[in-house]
Amino acid sequence: MSDENTPDPDQQDGWGAVPSVASIRGTQETPAAAQNAQAGSTAQVGTTAHGAQYAPTASRAPRRKLRRGQLIGIIAGSTAVVLLLVAGVVGFSVGSATHSADRPVRAFLDDLTAGKVTDALDAAGIDRTKADVLLTDAAYAKATAKVTGYRVAATRTDGDTATVRAYLRQAGRDVAATFTLDKTGTDWGVFPVWELQAPELGSVDVSVRGPAGASVQVAGTSTKTPKDGTVGLRALPGTYAVTYDGGKWTKATGGSAVVGGFGGSTSTPVQMTATLTNAGDQAAKRAVDAWVDGCIASNDAAPAGCSFYAYGENPAYTYTNEKWTLESRPTVAVGSWTTNGWLVSTTTFGRATFTADIAGAGGTGTATAGPLNVNASGYITGFSSSGATFRSAVGNGSSDTGS
Repeated sequence: MSDENTPDPDQQDGWGAVPSVASIRGTQETPAAAQNAQAGSTAQVGTTAHGAQYAPTASRAPRRKLRRGQLIGIIAGSTAVVLLLVAGVVGFSVGSATHSADRPVRAFLDDLTAGKVTDALDAAGIDRTKADVLLTDAAYAKATAKVTGYRVAATRTDGDTATVRAYLRQAGRDVAATFTLDKTGTDWGVFPVWELQAPELGSVDVSVRGPAGASVQVAGTSTKTPKDGTVGLRALPGTYAVTYDGGKWTKATGGSAVVGGFGGSTSTPVQMTATLTNAGDQAAKRAVDAWVDGCIASNDAAPAGCSFYAYGENPAYTYTNEKWTLESRPTVAVGSWTTNGWLVSTTTFGRATFTADIAGAGGTGTATAGPLNVNASGYITGFSSSGATFRSAVGNGSSDTGS
């Protein structure tokens, strides 16, 4: 029958050509799509009703993008952490450097090289007295060959004590110096606080062969010698000019004292011998003449402290109108300084006679003695505003002053 045996003209293109439901929904993947999925590709390939391939939307939800403000906040926070770490490292490094044991030494030497003596001594804890006439800005300014630079060679810490070795540039050469510091505490409980201990200063030593209390100038500063004629003055590193100030009566050749670095370095003593100026020599001879005149003016046959006297008086007579007459003055020469003074030597004796009126049982008359030698040897022990002081070496030690 036609209904059973005759095919429908539209059978070829009818339901038999419609793809399965699974194909229409794209649930079946082609081999290529499966391979892409296994490779991690985001595109899946399906088959359309006509066999065409298409790429459906991925089933995974898309990533949420960060807003610009959130991104900036994260970056800023990370940067702040890094900066804090860097600042901490830098701060610790700076704190360690500013609290290193050599810092007080550098501060002290910086002030010294700049001529700030007062600041330097205060920083080092060096106490001064009235005798420290060289430890001033003015005195150090007149010194030469001072410290012009320095370099720290090594720093050693041993518990609460630190030692800093440095080299001072002085007079074109390096002079070694060692400084000691004590730990006095900490800053913020971390960084040690170091205090420089007063370094031992050198000294300028001066010796004057002359009267006690001689005036000398050291770097333009005046001081006087004690009884033994020597004086030592504490001084900072440098070279100091030393001159003798004897006024119009005496003079001496000066010199210079070199103080190298610290550590109690003493200069080679500047030794000066005081001699007389022309005015001093004349004053000394006038003092000798005054002494002779004092002896001649005596009414005693044996003048006290004089180098001449008359003897042999007869107790049976009374002596009156006693006097000495100087026939010639002694000639003297003033020599170098000795422990007793400038030596006065008699080069030619003077001559003196003694006369007196006598009266007794045998009558009256005149008694004479001489001429006798007048020896004027002795010492010029010093000078004052009125002149020299002479002390006889042949009398009883009395002295006279003459101008």
